[in-house]
Order: sequence, then C-alpha cells, then structure tokens
Amino acid sequence: MNERPWYKRYPSDFLHGTAGMSLEVKGAYSVVLDLIYDRRGPIPDDARWISGHCGCSVRLWNRIRAALIQAGKLASDGAFITNPRAEREVAAAAETVRKLAENGAKGGNKSAEIRRNFAIIHGGFSENNGLAEAPASAGLKHARAFQKLDTRKPPKSPVGDESDFLAFKEAYPTRDGSQGWAKAKERFAQLANKRAAPVDLICAARAYRAEMERKGNVGTAFVKQAATFLSGMSGTWQDYLPSSQQESKPASPPENWPTNLPAPDRVRAAWKTGRWADVWGPPPDQSGCRVPAAILQTWGAA
Repeated sequence: MNERPWYKRYPSDFLHGTAGMSLEVKGAYSVVLDLIYDRRGPIPDDARWISGHCGCSVRLWNRIRAALIQAGKLASDGAFITNPRAEREVAAAAETVRKLAENGAKGGNKSAEIRRNFAIIHGGFSENNGLAEAPASAGLKHARAFQKLDTRKPPKSPVGDESDFLAFKEAYPTRDGSQGWAKAKERFAQLANKRAAPVDLICAARAYRAEMERKGNVGTAFVKQAATFLSGMSGTWQDYLPSSQQESKPASPPENWPTNLPAPDRVRAAWKTGRWADVWGPPPDQSGCRVPAAILQTWGAA
C-alpha cells in the first residue's frame, strides 16, 4: 500500500453508475477501483491476485471482469487492467504535485500553504469512482507512465512494499526445496527501490511460472530459487519481462484476424510471457485457438 490514506468518493455517483448491476459486480468494481487508486495506475490483470482481494473464486472474478469491461467501467490489454477516469485523475494529481513543488522551489508560496496543499493532494483528489469515465477506447497507459508523472519519492524501506512482495510470492512457481524467501524479499525491495517497478517483477514471476508449467517442472528442483530468480543473472527476471515494454509499433492485423483480439504482436507476446487472457479463448498451443492457423505456424504452434 502507498502513503495515500484516502481519496474522495461520491456515493450518489457510484449508486447511479452501477444501477442494474448485481451486488457481487458492484462490490468487485469498488475493490478494483481502490486497488487502481492505491497503486496510482493500472494493476496486473492477474485473476488469482484480484480475486484474492475481492474474496471470490477466479471463475467468478473472470465473469465479473467480463461484465465490467463490457459496461465500459474497466479496460484491459491482457497484461494490465485499469479505469480510464482513474488514469486521468492520477495523472492530474501528479501534475498538481509537480507544480506545487516548482512553486515552492521558487519561493512563491509560504511554507505553511505548501504543506497544506501538499497534504490535500496526497490525502486524496476529486474523482467520481470512474462512473462518468470515457469509454474503454480512451486507451490504456502502461503503469510506468504513472510512475514518471508522479514526482513524489516514496519512502524507502529495507523490506519494500509488503503487498507487492506477497503478490510476487504468490505468482512464483513452487519448487522442491528452499526458495530462499528471506533473501528474495531483500532483493525484491532493492530492485523495487532502484531498478524495476514491482509490477514488472510480479509479471516476470508469472511468465516464469507459465514456462515451468508448460515444461512440467513446477514443484521440482528445476525451478530456480526465488532469490536466484531476482539476482539479475542470466536466465532470471529480466529475461521474462513482457516484450510490450519495447518501443515498437504493433504490426497491422491481417484481414482474417479476429476483431475482438489485440494486435498479433501483443497476442504473441502475451502467450510467450505466460500472460494469456482467458477472455481470448484457448491459447496458441491448445486446440480451439482463434488465431488463424497460418499465423500459428509462424509462431511455432500448429
């Protein structure tokens, strides 16, 4: 959790914006909004992680997720899930903080006013729970975009963010033998404070778990210790970062490409990194995949 203890919430807007939804959908939507604002940006589109916060099964969350996306309340690119209105509010709050810091450096404000305004911004910002947000087509921004906009420096801790590390621990594959969790926790904090976003470490762990599952190595000594995985050596977390982080323009989809699937390069990257979205149907290495056969062959999946 971050240092922001609350944000403004409008009960009337929420009730009107979720009218007609079931109690379970309303509750899950509220929890996901809290997670997005707490993380100050998109959260991992990890069904196990989100369903754990919602206190429901993965199957139930997937059904709720589909309903919220269809209603335009949430948007997902298969890797991250967010609320378009929340993106704008987080970015606006970060920009306000930046301007306040600049004004303070110029000596334009009294120190008491700066502290008061800073507390207001950090305490929360005006938002209506995303109920008047633009449609999902407004687009997603990578979580790192919010980290760049937010100029505040979070306090460094010798153990890092406990909730982030627990999410990493849950995503990491089990092995036969010690995981070295104490050392892994220390390295996770070091990486999160200096070199990598926690969400990238979590996604790398998920991608590694998916690879171990495909090879049938989960629960065996062939799985690296978590501490080794976070060491930065060859074959560790850096090799499992999603290719979507690279600066490259997605190729135009062919004529026979399914209209409700992302661009081919994004779909292939999600499959290779173990982040295939359930709503896309069976993955390329399973029967029933909706990716055209000709493209599957170029991917090495018949």
